[in-house]
Amino acid sequence: MQKLRGQLDEALVRYFGYPSFRPGQRELIEKLLQGKNVLGLLATGGGKSLIYQLPSLILPFLTLVVTPLISLMVDQVQKLRQQGRRDVAYVNSALNPEEVQQLLREIRSGRYKLLYVSPEKLKHPAVVAALRQRRVSLFAIDEAHCISQWGHDFRTDYLRLPSVVEAVGSPPVLALTATATAEVVEEICRLFHIHRDDLVKQSLNRPNIAYDIQKVDSEQEKREWLLHALAHLGGSGIVYCSTREAVEQVVRLCREAGIDNVHGYHGGMEAMERVLIQEQFLRNQLRLIVATNAFGMGVDKPDIRFVLHYHYPASLEAYVQEVGRIGRDGLPGYAGLVYWPGDTAIHQGLLRAESLSRADVEKFLQVVTGTASRTISFAQLHTELGIGETQMRALFFYAEQAGMVADVVLTKDGYVYHLGTGEQHIAAHRIAEELARVRQAKLEKLQAMEHWLEQTGCLRRAIAAYFGEQADGLTYDMYCCSHCGLDRSYYGRQTGAAARTMSDKEWDLEQVLGRLLGRRSGLESGGSL
Repeated sequence: MQKLRGQLDEALVRYFGYPSFRPGQRELIEKLLQGKNVLGLLATGGGKSLIYQLPSLILPFLTLVVTPLISLMVDQVQKLRQQGRRDVAYVNSALNPEEVQQLLREIRSGRYKLLYVSPEKLKHPAVVAALRQRRVSLFAIDEAHCISQWGHDFRTDYLRLPSVVEAVGSPPVLALTATATAEVVEEICRLFHIHRDDLVKQSLNRPNIAYDIQKVDSEQEKREWLLHALAHLGGSGIVYCSTREAVEQVVRLCREAGIDNVHGYHGGMEAMERVLIQEQFLRNQLRLIVATNAFGMGVDKPDIRFVLHYHYPASLEAYVQEVGRIGRDGLPGYAGLVYWPGDTAIHQGLLRAESLSRADVEKFLQVVTGTASRTISFAQLHTELGIGETQMRALFFYAEQAGMVADVVLTKDGYVYHLGTGEQHIAAHRIAEELARVRQAKLEKLQAMEHWLEQTGCLRRAIAAYFGEQADGLTYDMYCCSHCGLDRSYYGRQTGAAARTMSDKEWDLEQVLGRLLGRRSGLESGGSL
């Protein structure tokens, strides 16, 4: 083991340019290389990507990374290719069918060692067949909390991942997340057969982030607070809003106040426009992004100095993820949230809009069973039911679980499926129950967020308690929070400016590492975590 550790240290320096591992990284990698399923709970910006990128250089077959974040796929593949790696690629909905087919041929040929894939693509039998033929050495799951119905960002496509793991040969599983309560951790471990001894948990506390909550009495006071904060804060930052309309209103407000280096970002924009805005922000051509929660995940910008919330998020998990984008370079950063109790109506409206009744479910099943072609477009579902894509995914998933449909394939334009043998009235009841359960979980998380806003104790300690951490001994670099003491002037402009499977042992791990380290590197140092 000592020899292995030395070789891992050498690989870290040679291929990534880092003198030492961050907390939790080495332990997770060593467990994976021993063939164990592991769960890593690491703070946002804690270097999760290295935990699968380094093993991908060592393991004999393919390292598969499942992530819902197209921006993360594109960013990491581009950076790795710039560093000299030509054995990396991604598969997601942005590729056309011809590109996917070409990629599958290259996967089967053994061209790639590291492949990023979106969870919905793993519904396609051709993709799973190509992975099985290529053989998978490691199955990594980013944003693993998405698999839990009690997680804040539950995605039905994630619930199929345990069966996909089995279909590609049951390789070791690496589950990674920055935000998981004890209940979510328990579900992840159960679904992927992860022993409690193979849970590696680091504190979610980010000591360089100061937390600030300002409670106001009107929308006008919110606007005044925001403009005052933006006028004094240094460096680049993000302002989060709950709706697309609010994003556009805040952008206009900023520009009218003379803040020109700003742009909005939300899911209603064209994909290429979003990519351009993100790239301008990464290159410091934009100082400020005003965005919905569609922005930020997978964006690798270490010097974000502040995150402001014009509306509070729908959960503490979402809040921790969003403010966790601050100060990944280790320098101090500021998390400010302006809170008007009237904002509660926004979240209540969003919950109502995404909630589906028993009547909605019955109408969905009527459309599905009454469509002779067994092909339904997104436009048809939206027109006939008035629902969004996220709701469509949930309905098809639960309909499949209830036996109403089978062999569901998500295409670029909609859904292709076969009819199952389930009884419609029984299925409608079961689906409505599942949707109500998910809605209740979201409501409870919203209530926990609002309780955090109203409580009067230390904001940092309350976050730790929510995630089941010991509050004693929490550290912070400068100022803790607005309840404990905070000098907002410290975060002014001058500061920002300065600032095959593992059980198939047909290879020897130490020999592979030795050969890898013994030959000339095709990578440059300084790669991204």
